[in-house]
Amino acid sequence: MNVTQVAELLRESECTSTRTPYDELPYRSLPIEWTAPERLALASLLHGGPRSPLEGYRVLELGCADGANLLPLAYYRRYATFVGIDSASSQIEVANSRKTALGLNNLDFICTDFATASQKLSSQFDYIISHGVFSWIPHNVRDAFLKLCSQYLRSGGLLYLNYNTYPGWNVRGMVRGFLLAQTAGEVSLKARGQLAQEVAAKVVSSLTIGEHPYAQLIANEFRFVCENHVSYVAHEYLAADNHPYWRSEFLALMRQYGLHYVADADFNYASGRIPEELAPRLEKEQITGRTIDDTVDLLCYRQLHSPILTKGPWTKQPLSVEEFANLRIASCLVPCASDSEGRMFEHPSGYQVEAKDEVMRAALKKLQPLWPGGHAIGKLFQDVSQVMDDLQLLQRNGLIELRCIEPGDFTVSRTFLNSLEDEVGGYMTTPYHTREVASSDLDTNSSGTHVRPGVGQWRESVNGDARRVPATPGVGQ
Repeated sequence: MNVTQVAELLRESECTSTRTPYDELPYRSLPIEWTAPERLALASLLHGGPRSPLEGYRVLELGCADGANLLPLAYYRRYATFVGIDSASSQIEVANSRKTALGLNNLDFICTDFATASQKLSSQFDYIISHGVFSWIPHNVRDAFLKLCSQYLRSGGLLYLNYNTYPGWNVRGMVRGFLLAQTAGEVSLKARGQLAQEVAAKVVSSLTIGEHPYAQLIANEFRFVCENHVSYVAHEYLAADNHPYWRSEFLALMRQYGLHYVADADFNYASGRIPEELAPRLEKEQITGRTIDDTVDLLCYRQLHSPILTKGPWTKQPLSVEEFANLRIASCLVPCASDSEGRMFEHPSGYQVEAKDEVMRAALKKLQPLWPGGHAIGKLFQDVSQVMDDLQLLQRNGLIELRCIEPGDFTVSRTFLNSLEDEVGGYMTTPYHTREVASSDLDTNSSGTHVRPGVGQWRESVNGDARRVPATPGVGQ
């Protein structure tokens, strides 16, 4: 039985059942850091996109599952309104029970599918977010999904999607096809997921992993299956639908629904960071392939994209110095003890920054004790135009945080939310929508705050050239 036949049988089984696959095996959902509205607004602002509201806004999440992403957003942002929809009734029941336990009245969960959701939604939204949905739905459902987005996104609003992309899913798709065939005899989704992990473990142990790049690549792919949660494996690899796209294909599809690209939501995270010099170099050498974006993805082995879109047409509006001065900056960079000149600063992930200018050094020293809180850029630097490029460079590489606002209501105790999250998932969400491990296992820095680890080791020279020693490309899963 080939992959197409297995997928078709799965599709037929889903159509005849009143329960969705997510009712059968709930997906282990987690908060997604860059889906926070203020982070989407910042990414749009820095890339010349629409200036979205930062208070009194409305957020819709499509495919909200058990509410793991929306609950902390609503909990800390009582000044905004949130709606989550999902077709899995069991997931909505869990979400509503947790909403009640937290006493939230600015959040609604609705059990509906994308085709009929418009009957239950009353007005448009400033932000629409959907993580882990687009690539995993049939094409007819995808079209209903995009019509819904186009209909309910306000003019100037921001839409966040993510999707599996080529070329990375050429290889991962082969692994999926192998696992679909290998597990076709199992009836329950959970049993199939567990069997897939068992088979993947046997494949890894059977491989003679030498220096050949393909052997290393395929071993890593099967190891990835072993190391993830069974619900992820079941829904990512064993679902009837999983549709990767080349970036150019995805963007062309979006334009059919009047949606246009603004920026990548994770542009300053390892998952979305690409070498800045790559695209200009390829264009200069006229190495563009089908499109320059597809060629960049090809060379970076891209597996996932997390774009922000808006209704078109829209005109790019470059970030002004005044707008930049109104932003806030936060930093956990600390002076390197081994540097006698006091020019080197280190991030908890191991990244190092050289600050050649005394103004920058003084600012970084002032910011560190405030972490995770921040400071207004315009009040920290006398001449903002002189540091604007340097700060954006540090932001893109995850070494500092730029913020439109200090997000969240800090008068709200974290205790109720974090106790619930710790109990059900072993993590805790901060007002910044970052995720910390459970308190008993928390790896803290000197300020008592968990810091997201970076990828590779970077050494940036502020007010000078940037150097890497040695770096691992921030692409892939």
